[in-house]
Amino acid sequence: MLNLPVSDIMNDHPIKVKADAPVAGVAHLLLRYRINGILVVSPDDQEKLVGVFTTSDLLEIMEEVLSSGHQKMQILKQVGSGPVSAFLHGEIDSLQVTDNAAKAVALMHKKSAVTIPVFDGEKLVGVVGRHDIINIAFA
Repeated sequence: MLNLPVSDIMNDHPIKVKADAPVAGVAHLLLRYRINGILVVSPDDQEKLVGVFTTSDLLEIMEEVLSSGHQKMQILKQVGSGPVSAFLHGEIDSLQVTDNAAKAVALMHKKSAVTIPVFDGEKLVGVVGRHDIINIAFA
């Protein structure tokens, strides 16, 4: 089962947000769809992948605000209205459709990734999450 290509287990209709989307709106999407990560794409029509925003990123933001000692709710509202692109980290780990599930597991473990974009060459075609991997192993 772990030698299945990721194209067989990926979500081929991933939820994406534009890089200028407000953090609060992205947080609502993560909660609404019960997902751990969301793909962030360029604000133009090309929708080039610029990052992945995860629940871990959201918790990191909350921790920084809570430890700041300032007026917490006001700061949280300011951060929430800011663009999600301001909180993306550098390198984007990704898979190709021909990679197998074992490679996805290794990448998730090594990089503590919860959501990994999947490409067919240069084209973004889907996403694999931890739930997808666990589902094929234990469903």
